[in-house]
Amino acid sequence: MRRNRLHRRLPRTGYSLLELVAAVALIAGTLVPAMELMRDGLQMSIEPDRRVLLAGYGVSEMERLLGATAAVWTTGATTGDFAADGNADVRFDAVVSDDPLSCVILGALMDLQVTTYWDEDGDDTLDAGEPRCDFRTKLGRFATYEAIAL
Repeated sequence: MRRNRLHRRLPRTGYSLLELVAAVALIAGTLVPAMELMRDGLQMSIEPDRRVLLAGYGVSEMERLLGATAAVWTTGATTGDFAADGNADVRFDAVVSDDPLSCVILGALMDLQVTTYWDEDGDDTLDAGEPRCDFRTKLGRFATYEAIAL
């Protein structure tokens, strides 16, 4: 029996559907865990960046507060945010006190506190669980400061 030339098998030029499905399944099985790992890594990298930002703004606000207090020597509390820098979610609370319970000397030593925090819920108050950074220092009243302020 002779084979008909029309029924002769042609050489393969592509992949079968089964081979394509198997290849896609292998690739998906590899990419899904890799994408989850990347997502988790990005989420974990946000926290240190926020803490560095809070520390930088806290130091900045403390330096501003030190200069202002040395110049006028008054007590008080201020709050605000850093919306001008494009960070409206970063807020601060600053307190200048001459309360003897803070171990100060009336007229000679002031207590300064600055708290910066990431206001996650947007209610303009520091809530439990929100990232925060606290700074506290004392400021002495010296003749040099008074001479510079004049």
